[in-house]
Amino acid sequence: MPSEPDSFYEQARELGRQLVRRGARVVCGGYGGVMEAACRGAAEAGGTSVGIVITGRGSPNLWVTEAITALDLADRLRRFRELTEGWIFLPHGLGTMLELVWIAESVVKGDARPRPLVLLSGFWRPVLETALAEASGASGAGALAAALRVVETPAEAAAAAMPSA
Repeated sequence: MPSEPDSFYEQARELGRQLVRRGARVVCGGYGGVMEAACRGAAEAGGTSVGIVITGRGSPNLWVTEAITALDLADRLRRFRELTEGWIFLPHGLGTMLELVWIAESVVKGDARPRPLVLLSGFWRPVLETALAEASGASGAGALAAALRVVETPAEAAAAAMPSA
């Protein structure tokens, strides 16, 4: 799990700052590693963060300003899907891959309205290319493709996730 001064930790921390500067709050899992870093960056920039934690799976990190308790993983994923105006996925992590694929499937199936789906670095690009190739319908694949953005910096990720800010 990344911690200070790891480059992934610092990248997530800067992302938290950038989102707040654009008028957003951070919504994440609320635990350690890059989730902690994003919440910390948000706090350092004078903003807020929401941590969606699962009942019985630990407490939110110290930087979370609002904790939401999900009953289980499915409840947590639904809340991630519904509480945001855009999704940003940082490199690495099995949990992140699960969230990314679930959000992609939600867009393809029409269970989530399309909104920016941002990959910070090209790390997850092969996963999304597979999702697009496997999409069951052309309209769903088109919605996913239109939502997808791949960027290289936290500032670009914040801008891509919030194009109207």
